[in-house]
Amino acid sequence: MSAAALAEALEAHGIACDVEARDTLAVLVPRAEADALSTPEGRELAVRLAREHGFTHVAVELAPAAGGA
Repeated sequence: MSAAALAEALEAHGIACDVEARDTLAVLVPRAEADALSTPEGRELAVRLAREHGFTHVAVELAPAAGGA
């Protein structure tokens, strides 16, 4: 299980994000515009790739609201 390897696999499929590993949870932190994660297909791909890399769960960090907290 490697966060770096998952990040590379996601990038190869056009999903630009950083990956933080928390045990078997992969937290995806989108870089700039990660529109692929806003579609069901993109999320399914991210989950499939995460499972292929040994993760059991995926979370996507949401962008902060405009204007701050």
